[in-house]
Formats: sequence, structure tokens, C-alpha cells
Amino acid sequence: MESSPKPPAQGELLSQGALPGPVIREPSGEEQALKAKQLALWRQEIRDWLISFPFTAKLVMRLTLIMVVDDRVPTACTDGVHVFVNASFAAQCSSALRRFVMSHELYHVLLGHFMRQYGRDRQRWNLAVDAEANNRLMLDGLSLPMDAVFYPAQAGRSAEAIYQWLLDHPHPEMDTPFDRHGEEVLFQATSQDGGSTMIVDPDYAPLSVDTVTARQITQQWHEAVMQVTQQSPPGSIPAGMKLVVSDIVTPRVHWRTCLHDFFLRHSRGSLTWNRVNRRHLGQGLYLPGQQGKSLSIMVAIDTSGSTRRQLPVFLTELQAMISSAERVEMILIECDAAIQRERVIHHAHDLQEIGDIGDRQGLILRGGGGTDFRPVFERAEDIMPECLVFFTDGLGRTPELAPSVPVLWAITDGGKAPVSWGQVIHMGDA
Repeated sequence: MESSPKPPAQGELLSQGALPGPVIREPSGEEQALKAKQLALWRQEIRDWLISFPFTAKLVMRLTLIMVVDDRVPTACTDGVHVFVNASFAAQCSSALRRFVMSHELYHVLLGHFMRQYGRDRQRWNLAVDAEANNRLMLDGLSLPMDAVFYPAQAGRSAEAIYQWLLDHPHPEMDTPFDRHGEEVLFQATSQDGGSTMIVDPDYAPLSVDTVTARQITQQWHEAVMQVTQQSPPGSIPAGMKLVVSDIVTPRVHWRTCLHDFFLRHSRGSLTWNRVNRRHLGQGLYLPGQQGKSLSIMVAIDTSGSTRRQLPVFLTELQAMISSAERVEMILIECDAAIQRERVIHHAHDLQEIGDIGDRQGLILRGGGGTDFRPVFERAEDIMPECLVFFTDGLGRTPELAPSVPVLWAITDGGKAPVSWGQVIHMGDA
């Protein structure tokens, strides 16, 4: 899952105004004793696990297990290196539930969930990654808790595809991700009466992970998986883990990842979880911020009929990218045989003007005839954006020469790249 932003210290919480009411305290002596007892019990569980699930247990042993008593961690969470488990929750877990928790967090790490969220809605993204992880656990033969997030219709699909499906879920709050933590739980605590008490454990200190570090952590885990695979006898790798090994041996780079990487390469600044997002402080929310990340891009949408089916998916990804930047200037062009409309987008909600992405009630677009790419590239040469993304089926008249700005062709399912220059992504199934 997404890496937790490093929680602020007690003094920082008070000085930022994030905790106007609750009294903050650290774990008591009795709670510290509970942490030590549960840590020993869970470590023994992992050693016992080596007998029945050696492949998974060997990987779990590479995570640093830390027990905490902290209101920001009701159950458990991971930052890719550590697993933080609430000791009070841990004391209520059976052997089967302990193994579920550790495997669940391990899959979040192996699947790179903590680097794939971008600017997506946090609630729906957490549900999506939980569903993806829990499907793998079922393939491995582990029992899921009764309230575990699982959508049978989405079994086997990626977190990104499940997230897209969840956009039509009218009430995501009806489902609860297993490992809620950090800022969302902090907000609930600050919403209580002024006389309440909040427990803040200094041992809950997740890493502050930026995009580059997240990729490095995931790569290190993939190397660990291959090492354990080479040491394992035939037939000893669980079915869900086999899929992880297969993806490592024959990596498939999803078009969404390519799209976000393209924007990251051509944006100014860098992603980080090391700053507070000050836009939300007035609501008492401690949310991750980005360090100087700025987008100045041109996005051209081919409004011909063949592109409309996948347009909502494409717009969702644009929203995610805009939401992850502090400053945005997106020049949005709708075109067919000519440029039909040009607008400047500064906020994610501005994209609603070209379609109701939330409930899919039609798309307000101009154009619809044949396509000529040349007017868009002529406009790009006039404006000189950092980069240009062209969403199209690839059918149309193209310039003879490549432009001076970096180009990404987002080609719809069944289409093909119209030229040999520029980077190409093919948008298949979500």
C-alpha cells in the first residue's frame, strides 16, 4: 500500500494546530509490557510458519516487525521496510489472523502499492489495493477475516482496474480498508471532544518515502523474492506468490505507470512525503505534501467516436496526476480535423467540465469528425509546454517532422501509433 507519511512529533502536532483538543500521551508501562509480549508472540508465529509456508515466511522475516500502541494505527501498516502492528489489536489475533496480517502487508510491499497511488482518492485506493492483496492471499490458501475487503467480480484484476471500478461505487465509506493509519485516523482523533486522549507512540516512525526511494525499495524486494525462489524446492511456491515471481521474471509495465512516469520526468520538482500539505491544515488534516512539483503540460484529446469509450479512464488518470502536484498548468485541447476548444486547467475538479467522471453521465465534448494532428503540434510549437500528451486512436494526418517538445501518444485499445517518433503507450483493459 501507499507509504505512510512520517507522523509529526507531539510538539509539531500542537504547533500546526492539527490537534486542538485531545490530550496526547505516550504508551504507559503496562502498554509497553503488552508490546514486548506481543512482539515475542508474533516472532514465534513467524518461526512456526516456516514449517507450513516457508516461502512466504522467509520473506516476512525480512520485514522489521514493530509493535506500537498508537491511535493512528488501529490494526497494522507498512512502509515497505517495517510492519507496525497495534499491540492491543495484536493481542486479539488468532494464529490464522496473525498470518493474514503479515501476508497482507507483505503483498502490499511486493506489489508496490505504496508507490502506485499518485493522486488517487485515498479511500478508494486503499480499498483497491486491499482487494488486490486479499485475492493473492486466497490463491495462497490463507483464510480471510469476515470483514476483509474482497470484490468477487474484480478478482485477479490490478489495483488500478479495481480503483476504476470503485469510481462507480457511490458509498466507499461502507467498506473499510484493513490497514487504515496515519493522517486519516489522525483526523478522526482530532474530531473528538476536547477532553479525549490520544496515544502517540514514538516507535511509530514510518519512513518518509519519495517516488525514487519507493522504486528502490520495490526493486530490493523483487531481488529478495528471486533469491528465495532460487532456494525453494519445486512445488513449494504458493499460487499467489507464483504470480509475483512471474511478473518479476517477465515484467509487464502497465500503461498507467508509463503515463505517470512520463509526467514525472517532464515535471519540475520532486515527489516527497516529507512535507505537510498546507492546503488541508485548516481542516485539521495532516496530509502529505509535494516538494516543488509543478506540471506545465499540453494534453490533446482526439474527440473522434472511437476514443470516447476509454476517455473516462484517461481523464481519471489526468485527475490523479493533477492532484499530486502543487502547481498545475494543463493546456487542454479538444480536436478533430481542427482545434475545437482550448482551455487551461489548474485544478483536478476543472476536468469535470468535460465530463462527469464520477457517475459517467455523458461527456461534454466538441468535434467528432476526422482527425488532423497537425494543428495541435503547430499550437505546441507556439506555446512550448514541458511536454505533450495526445490521447487518440492514431488515425489522422500527422506532421512530417517531430516537434521540439517531448510527445507521448496514449493510443486507445485497437489503435496504433501514427508516427515513429515520440513515446507510445497502448491503453488496453483497465
